[in-house]
Amino acid sequence: MAPSRLEAWARLFVTKYLGSHISTDRLILEEEGGETLTFEGTSKKYNLEAVLKVHNPRFYWKVMTRAGIGLADAYIDGDFSFADKDQGLLDLFLVLNANRVASKSISKVNKKRGWWTPFLFTAGIASAKFFLQNVLRQNTLTQARRNISRHYDLSNELFSLFLGETMAYSSAIFKTEDEDLNTAQLRKINTLIEKARIDKNHEILDIGCGWGTFAIEVVKQTGCKYTGITLSVEQLKYAEVKVKEAGLQDNIKLLLCDYRELPKGCKYDRIVSCEMIEHVGHEYMKEFFSSCESALAEDGLFVLQFISVPDERYDECRRNSDFLKEYIFPGGCLPSLSRITSAMSVASRLSVEHVENLGSHYYFYVKMLEEKFLGK
Repeated sequence: MAPSRLEAWARLFVTKYLGSHISTDRLILEEEGGETLTFEGTSKKYNLEAVLKVHNPRFYWKVMTRAGIGLADAYIDGDFSFADKDQGLLDLFLVLNANRVASKSISKVNKKRGWWTPFLFTAGIASAKFFLQNVLRQNTLTQARRNISRHYDLSNELFSLFLGETMAYSSAIFKTEDEDLNTAQLRKINTLIEKARIDKNHEILDIGCGWGTFAIEVVKQTGCKYTGITLSVEQLKYAEVKVKEAGLQDNIKLLLCDYRELPKGCKYDRIVSCEMIEHVGHEYMKEFFSSCESALAEDGLFVLQFISVPDERYDECRRNSDFLKEYIFPGGCLPSLSRITSAMSVASRLSVEHVENLGSHYYFYVKMLEEKFLGK
């Protein structure tokens, strides 16, 4: 397919950028017309290679004008594919990340400019557009319900295709690489129970209770009283059915409720929140911890599991849009550890007792989700 004038110009721009910014390993573009473009860094530190097959010159225009989101759109629209259908996407991520790391030592200026730098005016407009969308999606009481519904209310049947029996949508903890997902998820649930030191005399609050598996397990194991809150109508329906099937209605209460609207005066001995704080947003982080402190009894414990970004990337990530915010979690914001601890210390009397990094388990978790989703 012959490119338009704009697409030809975009191709020139993108290839020039890649030629000057790929400083490590190799990125190859194989075009439909037979031309192969190779961008190779002087360093072969990781011995990585990603091969993209460009089917339509619109690929270059989308990348030039919308950077990372444009790359995602081009992939969704079939403008390019990978030579290695199984490993290609991961290879691309690894090459891009290796060059991100390498660029830190090359120029502080590049870091400050951000992802849209090489694309100048057009990508600047896209950046402003996505920034405005982020502002409009901030998690007010009303917008938070819309944001959650857009993702979690898609279909319980859809989520059941890849989450497995536990219907747990947060990282599992694996003993071995090939351990089955359900076993690893139950280990994660047991770990949360152990860290929270829950016993039968405790009142438990679960912020972001999901499809109810943690509720059922914690009550079965400890005999505690449990309250779970969610903003997803579909999750609530599913969890209520599961609780009834387990015969635990007397111990488990499920509410369609925002953390900011918890009944006044209610106190809980333990609070657990597993990968929900990513939906709170930068602007409401302090309010989240203030609400948690208000709900937590004296001498209570709060266990928080979350996906994080490195501290040095936090401001860039929260200000810019990306594939996750546009297509998966509108209003989402991955916190950094420093943002968590600073918001906690400013807005509450909560203090950190223990931190554990589960990042290595997340690779195996998402790999299993992919396999289940694709029916492998």
